[in-house]
Amino acid sequence: FFLKYKDCVNSIATNYADLQGLQDKQFFFWGVLEKLIECKKKECGVSADILPSTIRGRLRNRRSLTPESRGVKSPVEAAEEAFFQICIQMGKIYQPLNVTEAITLMNDMIRDTPCKDTLMDFQESRKLGSASFEYGSVTTVWWYGFKQRNCHRLVTKRGEKFSSNRADWTKMKNVR
Repeated sequence: FFLKYKDCVNSIATNYADLQGLQDKQFFFWGVLEKLIECKKKECGVSADILPSTIRGRLRNRRSLTPESRGVKSPVEAAEEAFFQICIQMGKIYQPLNVTEAITLMNDMIRDTPCKDTLMDFQESRKLGSASFEYGSVTTVWWYGFKQRNCHRLVTKRGEKFSSNRADWTKMKNVR
């Protein structure tokens, strides 16, 4: 859903910019943007609201018409794809990660890698942490950000009960 929405908004912004370029600063007819939004929403199959102010905001001050994201990229983005695959596999064997396990696993994954150096530079440049803060380690804020960045690919099920019998989930197909 999120990718369709993003593609639809990007398409509207580029088409509207092209229309404005063709008009050459002449009077723009009332409702052109709203009609374009409705047409593109039907074309892309998006039912969510797309505000005209979102599109107009991208055209102001020479901003990017198709921004990659709304903020700063994660400094450990290179390791996050492997971490995501581990999350999926753990979910398949009914052993999902909790916050503490996820943070520990990610810290172990980035230990002695360039990702840790990048994370340390990121944290130090933004003066994050306190006197007892360990630079180069991810925190709970990273975990919640990871879940938010991957919400279209991850499914969280709170309170789902799994079998506590190890024989039920320790099968050869789950170990591969």
